[in-house]
Amino acid sequence: MADTVDGGRPVGAGVGGGLPDVDWHGAAAGIAARHWRRTLWLVAVLMAIGFVVTFVPQFWAREWAAMRFAGWPLPFYMGAQGSILVDIGLIVVYVWLQRRNDGRYRHELHVLRDAHRASLGLDGDGFDNATALATSRSASSRAASAPTYR
Repeated sequence: MADTVDGGRPVGAGVGGGLPDVDWHGAAAGIAARHWRRTLWLVAVLMAIGFVVTFVPQFWAREWAAMRFAGWPLPFYMGAQGSILVDIGLIVVYVWLQRRNDGRYRHELHVLRDAHRASLGLDGDGFDNATALATSRSASSRAASAPTYR
């Protein structure tokens, strides 16, 4: 038979019958740090591609002058419009990948929040939005409770 405490809860279980106490803030900070690392990696890779596309064709313009693209020498085409088109493409790729990254971040935070609520014994029906509004620290509640000096 498993060890129990008052009320028949297993030893180490939270008040709501959930998981033992966890460093929820540390877990959320870890999720945020992973999201930031993915964002920085994405920006670095896309900026490197943009740098190569912008400067490499002009750097070797004489050597690549014999190559043609759309009837024009490749360095001329890249300098005139090719680099701009690639940069626009990189922006589209960034938006698409960053939205996926942000969606993953939101999903991980929601999973953590739901696990935290479950460990506290709060389910979707037990959470009162009026209580949340009364305890929120929005700018309007701070402004209403702030002392006024005249």
